[in-house]
This record gives sequence, C-alpha cells and structure tokens, in this order.
Amino acid sequence: MVEIISQYILIFILAATPWVELLLVIPIGLAMGLAPFPVALVAFAGNAVPVFIIVYGYKHWLIWRQSRSGKRTAGPSRRKQRALNIWNRYGLPGLALSGPLLTGIHLATLIALVFKPARTRLLLWMNSSLFLWTVAVTAASFYGLEGIRSGIEYFSCLPVQGVGDELYSGFLFSFPVCGPKIITGQA
Repeated sequence: MVEIISQYILIFILAATPWVELLLVIPIGLAMGLAPFPVALVAFAGNAVPVFIIVYGYKHWLIWRQSRSGKRTAGPSRRKQRALNIWNRYGLPGLALSGPLLTGIHLATLIALVFKPARTRLLLWMNSSLFLWTVAVTAASFYGLEGIRSGIEYFSCLPVQGVGDELYSGFLFSFPVCGPKIITGQA
C-alpha cells in the first residue's frame, strides 16, 4: 500500500515539474501498472497546482521587483491596449490549448501573464486545457499500452487447457486474455 501511494506521489511531483508534465507522466504511470483514472487525476492535480501558484504569485513577484528597482510603470498606451484586447479575445485559448504540447503549461502560463489577462479567465483556460490534454493522453496511453499488451498476449498464447479462460477487465471494455473465446462464466 505504501509503495502504491509513493508511486502516486512521484506522479504528482513529476507532473508538477516543468517540461516533464502530464505528456510524459501519464504514459509512465500507466506503464508502471497503475490505474488510469487515479493516474490522470494525480497528473492533472500535479499540473494544476503550479499553475495556480504561478498565477497568484506573479502579481506579488511584480510588486517585489518594482520595489527593488524603484521604477513605476505607466498605464498601457492606446496601441498596447488594443493589442491586449485582441490577445484577450483570441490569444489565450490558443496558447492554453497548445501550451502543454509546445511549451509546457507552466511556461505557457508565464507567457500569458505577460499580456495581463484576467486571472479567472487565465485559470479557466489553462485548467480546461489541462483537463482536455489529460483525458486525451490518458486514453491514448491506456489504449496504446493495452493494444500492445493484448497483441503480445494474443500472439504468445499456447493452446494449453485453462489458458485464456480469464477475462481482462480494462478501462472501458473487457476482452479475453488469450485470443477470442466465448466466456461462459463457468469455473
């Protein structure tokens, strides 16, 4: 039990690590034999917690940086305000949805913060993107690994009595372990 919990803690820590994130952590967790839903949940949480810390810590970091330099910045110019409005309307969804694949969600969050979007909108888009990527990567990893495993098991089965009588219960489906057979439920 302690070993399984430590594996999920490792998944959380790796998911929270920039550039490792859920694209690598979920397939690794599933390849370790962990259940898909908890791996997805822990990987999502491991990515989401740093996003919240980055978003809420950014303003404090800016205040600290300004206090050290002593400079005050003026409000945005009219041209910059127009560019910011376009960014807020179209740019955030694109960055959020492509961020986990291109830069990692943590760097995408920092890039988005430069354009000063509303925090709630930024968190909504980043976490929605994380959710979509988590579901997609979990499904692709699970079914990819199961396809490989079932192919290996199917082609390595020997016609021995009792082999293939068990039923493998997977993520959303069940199939016989050793080739297609009719499962009668008799022991």
